This record gives sequence, structure tokens and C-alpha cells, in this order.
Amino acid sequence: MQILTGKLFKEMVLCGANTLHNNHPEIDALNVFPVPDGDTGTNMSMTFNAGAAEIKDMDSDNIYDIAKKLSKGLLMGARGNSGVILSQIFRGFAMGLEGHESVDAVAFANAWKSGAEVAYKAVMKPVEGTILTVAKVTAEKAVACARETEDFNEFAEVVIKEANAILKKTPDMLPVLKEAGVVDSGGQGLVEFLQGAVDVLSGKEVDLSGVERVAKKPAATQTEAPLEEKDIKFGYCTEFIVMTKEEISMEEEQKFKDFLMGIGDSIVVVADEDIIKVHVHTNHPGKAIEKGL
Repeated sequence: MQILTGKLFKEMVLCGANTLHNNHPEIDALNVFPVPDGDTGTNMSMTFNAGAAEIKDMDSDNIYDIAKKLSKGLLMGARGNSGVILSQIFRGFAMGLEGHESVDAVAFANAWKSGAEVAYKAVMKPVEGTILTVAKVTAEKAVACARETEDFNEFAEVVIKEANAILKKTPDMLPVLKEAGVVDSGGQGLVEFLQGAVDVLSGKEVDLSGVERVAKKPAATQTEAPLEEKDIKFGYCTEFIVMTKEEISMEEEQKFKDFLMGIGDSIVVVADEDIIKVHVHTNHPGKAIEKGL
């Protein structure tokens, strides 16, 4: 196969979302960064289910139209730090597909690279050894591989292999991961999604019913270490969407980000047309919401 159609892309997305959902408890268990709150898999699954719900009934074969609607659904339904970053990867990916009804490996790789770049820009303080690194290094490999082969299946297999390889290296980049003996949870979530998408290309039969289910955190087991209050500097994961009457200027956006930096961390602020998606960890959620108002 040399060309990826919109309908096949949609099937890949739905399968990827299903695989992510099926593995979200294991991803939750890996979650130690940026705070050990054990919800990365749940948040990523809920985010992707929101995006999948937007496209599952689309009859279009235009890959850009599908990617754009997916991107909007992911952004509106994004949960947690990892979910918002995930939405930005696919926002940039959709931007890279503009003008394409279907894509070859080169166009797909360039769009994925665009996704990684947009995600980095959305995060106030990007940290290597996270989902951002997995997206970036996988994109670099994808661009290089696309120059060597026109076969999309072969291209996809090389890319998923690279995604797994860089995921295994995340503990070497982020000391907190090495100390805990785990890979990055957000990176693992992205790899799970990509593996599910690649399974479609390889002809693997997949049950898509997971797309309809809502991710839930499993009850804590006796073997899990209790979360200590000292492990979390900012106690409230605060998220909201600001609806605007017009696009805000970059200067206004930066002032808003600067304010949030003064009251918290793990900040992701995304201005997209007439909405602003906000994520911040803070001890003063009321101040963040008041500023949004």
C-alpha cells in the first residue's frame, strides 16, 4: 500500500483509541511525572474517546477533514496534562494535512513532525523523556524512513519500532522515571495508540467496542504505595475552556501564561480560533478561573 485514505485513517484512529483504552490501567500505574497522581492512562483514554466520538460516524474519505474534526474533539475533551498535549500533537498533525485528501508516507511523516512541533510550543516548560520526546523522535524517524520506502505498511512498522525504542530510553532522560523504575506514562500511552493504529494496517482483527466505553481508574490495590502529600506541590489539576468572540493576540496569550506561571506549574495553554484550552496545576484554582473570566 502506497496511499493512506481517509476511511482507513479513521479506522486506525478508532483502533488506536481502543488499544489505549484497554491498556489505560497499566499506564496509570506508570504515572510518576509531573506528579504521581496515577491518572495519565485514564486521562489519555478519555481524551481519545472524545476525539473518536467526533469522527466515528463520518462518511468522508478526506483525511484532512477527518483529522481536523478529530483534533477539535480531542481539544474539547482533553483531560489532564497528557490529554492536552495529546490533543496538540493531533492538532499539529491535522494542520500538516491541510490540502490532502489522502497521503503517502512522506506527507504523513511531515504531518506527524508538525504535530510534535505544535505540542512542544503548547507546553510552557517542555521536558525531555516525556510524551513530547516520544512524539519528536518518532517523527524524525518517520521523515527519514519515508524517504527510503513508498510502502506505507513497511513505513508504519519502522515507525512503531522506533516509538518503542525511544520509550525505553525515557528513564535515562528523566531521573524520576529511573528512580521509580518505569518508562514515561504519557509516552507509553502514545505508543499504545500507535500500536493499535498499526495493527489495522497489518490486518489484525480488532474489537472496536472499547471506543464506546469510558475509562475508569481501577481501585487501588494493597501493593500500591500511598500517595504522599509532600509529593504534590500544587494540589489542584485545574482545567477550563475560555470562549472568545475573536482570536486573542499572542501578547494577550503570553500575559495569560505569565499569570498562570505565577500561581502554578504543568501549564498548557492552547488558543485555537475562538477557544482557549487551559490546564494548570495550582493551589489557587479560583484565581486561574477568575483570570479566565
